Amino acid sequence: MINKDRNFLIEIARKYYFDGLSQQEIASHFNISRPSVSNLLKRCREEKIVEIRIQESDSSLVNALAERLRKNFDIESVIVVPSNDDSNATLAAAGAAAAGLLQTKLKDRMKIGLSWGSSLYQLVKALPAQSVVDVEVIQLTGSLGMANSAFDGFELAGNLAQKLNGSCRLIQAPVIVKNPELKKLLIKEHPITETMSRMNTLNLALVGLSSDKPEYSSMVREGFLDTAEAESIQSEGGIGHICGLHYDTEGEFLDIPQNKRVVGIEIEDLKAIPELIGIACGAEKAEAILGAIKGRIISSIITDENAALRMLSPS
Repeated sequence: MINKDRNFLIEIARKYYFDGLSQQEIASHFNISRPSVSNLLKRCREEKIVEIRIQESDSSLVNALAERLRKNFDIESVIVVPSNDDSNATLAAAGAAAAGLLQTKLKDRMKIGLSWGSSLYQLVKALPAQSVVDVEVIQLTGSLGMANSAFDGFELAGNLAQKLNGSCRLIQAPVIVKNPELKKLLIKEHPITETMSRMNTLNLALVGLSSDKPEYSSMVREGFLDTAEAESIQSEGGIGHICGLHYDTEGEFLDIPQNKRVVGIEIEDLKAIPELIGIACGAEKAEAILGAIKGRIISSIITDENAALRMLSPS
């Protein structure tokens, strides 16, 4: 019965072709034999399931969307990946594209900043080990204490440093604290001071972008802001945040208490980074991406076709 289930075949194809799992890993996941997985993948090709996905990845639509975004908004680099019904597959494609872009930028003795999130997790996962010398990875903000620690900044920074055969500097503090006075005390602690002192030496940074809408905000999801506080930020003009710092539709950072409580890179240092690569997928993030582009906060963006189409739609 399992072999006749088209949905199951699609799931097998996604895990193999999008998530990059081996046949043995898929077999273990579904408690079936590896030869069974091989036969199922063969059926995926016979029933054109895999052909459909290949056509999506080669689609001229995403290339055309990237070119329109680049021209319309005068941004240095845009990569658009196909949107998949499985959001994890979309993020995996975006992460792989971002890893490819990062490889073209790597140089010896670089200092690379890194924030948090599932898209950056996919980037680090997709990145092969690199032959670069004396690269340092700097965690851009304190930690969120995320349920999945693999998505948190401290673990991502360590894993990226390992892929680059480099070192890393961490911020052992929450991303946002109760008041600016506590922040001032924390950043005087020696290990945090050492990390913060490197923020104005970054050559490149990799960041996720989040919407300020409470239902989509990563800060709300992880419990650092409640719904009322998120709505208050919206009322001040907030539409998105990068590294916990909130900005408006023109990419101007807000003069609000929440931005003064973030333990991490300061606004002026963030704006001064020579290359800031943003990764964000989903139509719900289109407004936040567009604001970051308009404000020249980011120099490159990796996104998906759903977000791209929303950004290019008449308001």
